[in-house]
Amino acid sequence: MNKSELVSTIIITFNPQIERIRFQISRLLLQTNTVIIVDNNSSNIEELEQILVKFNPEKVHIVKNQNNEGLGYAQNVGIKKAIELGAAKVLLMDDDSTIEDNFVGELLKAEQELIDKGEKIGAIGPVYFNKETNEQYPVTKYIGPFIQRKLPKNTPVKASFLISSGTLISTDVLKDVGMMNEELFIDYIDVDWSFRARKMGYNLYVAPFAKMNHVIGEKRLSVLGRKVSYHAPLRKYYLFRNSIYMIKNPNISLGYKIREIVFNFVRFFVYLIYSENKKAFVKYSLHGLRDGFRGKTGKCTHQF
Repeated sequence: MNKSELVSTIIITFNPQIERIRFQISRLLLQTNTVIIVDNNSSNIEELEQILVKFNPEKVHIVKNQNNEGLGYAQNVGIKKAIELGAAKVLLMDDDSTIEDNFVGELLKAEQELIDKGEKIGAIGPVYFNKETNEQYPVTKYIGPFIQRKLPKNTPVKASFLISSGTLISTDVLKDVGMMNEELFIDYIDVDWSFRARKMGYNLYVAPFAKMNHVIGEKRLSVLGRKVSYHAPLRKYYLFRNSIYMIKNPNISLGYKIREIVFNFVRFFVYLIYSENKKAFVKYSLHGLRDGFRGKTGKCTHQF
């Protein structure tokens, strides 16, 4: 890599599976210059630190947050550290995602090809698949309130937004567009950033040959022939609250807002049917909707 391609990987950890994170770091060190672990006050932090001492301290860094301040906050901590280390680009990663060989190389290659064609690139992401179910997630592009889904083949595909894990972003773009939205805590952070970037004229693409194993939600449900992500009751709070935030957000397109309004009703009843703890689900969901309309952000303070 030349200086303009110096890449720092930022992995956000929260009670990670130790062996998986060790494997993830080992693979990422073969493809990026440095790995930055930002830990959100994991209960197994001592085990995590034990595996980190086996890596070169100049290549693997850890930042320990004293409290879990959310995904957006942790990502920003990692981005600032990457910039301090001289990174030209950052690769955002969750602690449960795994990449294939030459993953970063494929992202960089697709990005450069698009730049050579005159594209203004905000970020470039991978093709996601679920190794356990052999399911590949399509690229999502909004056309008004409707969705066009594409499975990348041989050329990069433009997307309306990118999932944060596996996404490569230039630090210059981050300085221009701004950092991740810490107010959201978790969920919709990537959507919020993607729409801000697009509003400033940047394009988002998925690289066809960069592939990553990533599971969306705790599990996937099949509902009327469609795959739906299932989350625990607490995550429903953030999903509903931050959905209202998106609807009220001036950076978000009208089509996306219409779809969110419609699907909030659909999601509520689908989740209610499949929820294993319906009482907790209803309470967290309704409090999420209420707090969304009230403009409350940050960490959920409700306990049921």
